[in-house]
Amino acid sequence: MIEKALLAVIGLAALTALTLMGVAAAGFALFAVLAPLLGVAGAAATLALVCALILVAAVFAVRGKGPSLPPALQQDDSLAARAFDLARQHPMAAGGAALLATLAAGVLAVKNPKVIATALSAYLAGRSSGRH
Repeated sequence: MIEKALLAVIGLAALTALTLMGVAAAGFALFAVLAPLLGVAGAAATLALVCALILVAAVFAVRGKGPSLPPALQQDDSLAARAFDLARQHPMAAGGAALLATLAAGVLAVKNPKVIATALSAYLAGRSSGRH
């Protein structure tokens, strides 16, 4: 069971890495096309503008479409409710925090895979007993 979960995490990490490599390659290709036309500084500025426009479009696309709080947390003032509210108010910061947490978990898994296996087995044991 733990092996399947670890393989899923490794697969997700591989897909993320391939996606980032594709985005980097597309950016480099755009830079290479624009550099002879606009010069190095102009191509870099145009690439930064394109990236900013894509980021703004992504923010507007997901703005207001975030998941609402689960019914159990809607009238609760617990830490989880405040975390959901904070993530809904600042989605980019929440995404960055999630990325950093994933990176930290990956570093921890590489340094000491027993810790991840123990945490995963404790989580799965909690889910099987109905406490999740």
